[in-house]
Amino acid sequence: MKRIFFLLIVFFVLSINGQSQLKAGNGIITITGTRLVYPIMQRWADEFHLQHPEIRFQIGAKLPADSIALQIVSHSLDQTDLAGGKSYVALARYIQLPIVNSKRKDLAELLSRGFSEKSISNIYFTLNATDKQNTQENPFNVYTRSKPACASISFAHHYGHEQKDISGIGVAGDDRDLLNAVKTDANGVSYNNLGFIYNLQSRKVTDSIAIIPIDLDENGEIDASENIYNTIDDVLAFQEKNNHPKIPVEFVYVLYKKDKPNKSLEAFIQWILTKGQAYNHEYGFLTLNISEPKK
Repeated sequence: MKRIFFLLIVFFVLSINGQSQLKAGNGIITITGTRLVYPIMQRWADEFHLQHPEIRFQIGAKLPADSIALQIVSHSLDQTDLAGGKSYVALARYIQLPIVNSKRKDLAELLSRGFSEKSISNIYFTLNATDKQNTQENPFNVYTRSKPACASISFAHHYGHEQKDISGIGVAGDDRDLLNAVKTDANGVSYNNLGFIYNLQSRKVTDSIAIIPIDLDENGEIDASENIYNTIDDVLAFQEKNNHPKIPVEFVYVLYKKDKPNKSLEAFIQWILTKGQAYNHEYGFLTLNISEPKK
């Protein structure tokens, strides 16, 4: 309920009219930050530009710091993130799931019993990489980001840990590189967001990857009601209906300087919060509409 209240407050704090008349003349909105959000952010920008051709966008990882209008952050915020008089608003939510290589010898067993919270803790956080490789018949070679990253921070936080607690093999690059590391190792295991785990055209799990179901009721087996991973749309529909606390979900935020009013930027944010939500599912993101979890 707190997050629902927060999202409602955002609409008022921004003080934006969704149909605001933008000033004539050219303008560029520069955006950087969490790269897993780039695909949908680019779609939002393209669709908004069609309606407001005078507004252009530049989205990328290497932009001058003093030129940034919006910074994407996809983990829970703290005061460090908000330093320098920054404000924020949530634009979407995303899911992360545990993944393994589809050629694992024990894949059928893992799919049958799934991952409980205890097994996730043991695999991702407790044993060090050497232990995992040497003491198990079917080892889990855990891959994680080599440097702090939003998705890794969020995944660790969901299970009561910090990113540095994820034990495993560091991967340089971004979450696509993390996915590729698992694809090339029969014993590979990691975590990733729906937009990379699934093929966005076929809506099926991408090649060489298998999702390990989360044992939502902790009974040691995956029941029919927990087998929700056939398509990306099945996962999105389940979580938007149930808001299940065992499925790792985090908000996508954007930070901006509240002391620098920008009508074009405000109109773009408001457009995302309303019309832009229609594109979330296409790219594997949840909308901001949160249903109460089932009792």
